[in-house]
Amino acid sequence: CTASFYSAISPSAPGSVAMAHAVGLLLLAVRCSAARPNVIWIMADDLGWGEVGLYPAESAHGRIATPNLDRFGREGLVFRQAYAGYTVCAPSRTAFFTGRHSGRFRDLGLDGQVLHPGAANLTLVPELFRQAGYRTGAFGKVAPLASPLEQGFEVFVGQVDQALCHNMYPKKIDSGVQQLNFELSANIHSPAPSRERCMENPKGYNYTIDVFHDQAMAWMEEVVKAPTAFFLYLSYTVPHAGGWGDAPSSPEDGNPVPSDMAYGNQSWPAVEKDHAAVISYLDAKVGDLLARLKSLKIDEKTLVFFASDNGAHKEGGHQIAFFNSTGGLSGHKRSLLEGGVRSPSMVRWPGGLANPGRSSELPWAFWDVLPTVQDLLGLPLSPSTDGISILPELYGQTQKQHDYLFFTWIGVGGRICDQLRRLPGYSVRSGRWKGLVPHCEDESSLRPSQADAMRLYDLQEDPVEKRDVSAEHPDIVKKLKDLVISQHLSCMCYQCGFAVNETPVCKNGHQEVQEVKEVTV
Repeated sequence: CTASFYSAISPSAPGSVAMAHAVGLLLLAVRCSAARPNVIWIMADDLGWGEVGLYPAESAHGRIATPNLDRFGREGLVFRQAYAGYTVCAPSRTAFFTGRHSGRFRDLGLDGQVLHPGAANLTLVPELFRQAGYRTGAFGKVAPLASPLEQGFEVFVGQVDQALCHNMYPKKIDSGVQQLNFELSANIHSPAPSRERCMENPKGYNYTIDVFHDQAMAWMEEVVKAPTAFFLYLSYTVPHAGGWGDAPSSPEDGNPVPSDMAYGNQSWPAVEKDHAAVISYLDAKVGDLLARLKSLKIDEKTLVFFASDNGAHKEGGHQIAFFNSTGGLSGHKRSLLEGGVRSPSMVRWPGGLANPGRSSELPWAFWDVLPTVQDLLGLPLSPSTDGISILPELYGQTQKQHDYLFFTWIGVGGRICDQLRRLPGYSVRSGRWKGLVPHCEDESSLRPSQADAMRLYDLQEDPVEKRDVSAEHPDIVKKLKDLVISQHLSCMCYQCGFAVNETPVCKNGHQEVQEVKEVTV
């Protein structure tokens, strides 16, 4: 924009030409201003595709109330076929921060669980914003980042260790460059938190969702006093199952929430009342954020994304069928099926989004965030990314489509002890077609091969993946295999219980380890 600005100046231009220059400069200034909006990414944790009101999910128990997210979507853009980065948390967020999908992790030396500063010489999303002069703040769950202040953020309050993230009433959380240095005094000085105590006296305890949100809002209200744009990463730890105290002594047990809100009088199991309430609680936080954007007069120039890091969970006693959390999609968290990886992703940007109030069928995934940010900031798109920019879709322009979307896991879905075999597999989507390979056949390299037994689904005619049509379309199966083989991808899965030099053996439902030969690349 700076170069364009000076090239537009002509100090010696005569009257009408000078006027044209002035108008051009004004339009250019508006365009440049719009090109550098504030950016907020709201990350939900394990929120199902059907758990936001604008997505289909009728159930015998009605809908969970999400009025603010519904308004968010009605004022923005609702993506019907958007994907997270993976089917569990840390690998999904690794894809978000790096712009690479799990089929590349192994060759890049990424473990899908922890990203250390400088890992694989990759530039991360927050580093792009920081390099562009943005103020950057992270609040909440930042895993897999090992050191957020060395990875693009200038301010951080939240939790680095994902193992500690899901106990919502801990005594300490993290801030700055240290861990467990930010005391939650009410949780230290009050009686040990429990469901009964926290709901009876919600103001007597520090709920991490409140802490993350309040710290983020205070930071945002401070940075907007300066003209510099900001990037806010607001990563809540709900509706992931959690415990009512400090990890690891307080294991996951339901969905901790300060109040059951409008669901308290329902004759549902406590865990389902809590699950509904925690989603409505999250929704209220989004509503508060939107209200603050308007009160601060930055609503028009703030681009807000909302997404979930993977599909609906069935942990802590919650059952996905109770509210139809997947919106009818097959599978759930820890699954290669659509319900495991589809995200209820939405975008709101009053000053930049074309035709707000629409929906999009564009298939995209978390690894598209990095090139989208590059495009937004006017940077050249990196060749070392698996993503595409989705900015044209926001602007209502012609949008490039993915050649393919690729995910890895082990088996079709569920935990590793549920599988008859123990090698990882993958899914690949190209257009309307989705191939699913529960287990790669190439045990020596763990890469896709023509020997893989691939199921085939037509997502246009069968979005819930009930009918395998591989026998009817062997040509499509071969094309999908040719495609992934040509990309030199890995089948390796992450946070799945599989390791290259050992294989789990299940006895009586418990996981043990049996040594096998080292797998070569």
